Amino acid sequence: MESEKPLFQKILHKARDSILNFDSNEAESAVREAVDAGMDPVDLIELGFIEGMKEIGDRYEKGDVPLLHIFAASRIMEKGLALLKSCANENKLDLKMFGNIAMNA
Repeated sequence: MESEKPLFQKILHKARDSILNFDSNEAESAVREAVDAGMDPVDLIELGFIEGMKEIGDRYEKGDVPLLHIFAASRIMEKGLALLKSCANENKLDLKMFGNIAMNA
């Protein structure tokens, strides 16, 4: 597990950055890497994509970005989550999605 930690951190950083950069290709790449590495999908969502959304929200509250950026970031996250859900189904992972809430079963 210890040897996986740097890889997992890299993937989480990529997921977070995909939100901040509005980059759907980067989000999809992060999802594929996470699935290939055996990362917990909930960690990818909470520690990667959600952290990026929190940062966009913080930037909006400070007045650094317009509201449109929040919508753009959420579309990137939606694309990442859709691919994650698809990969979870293909790989028979125990990922349960309830709207925007994900959990391992």
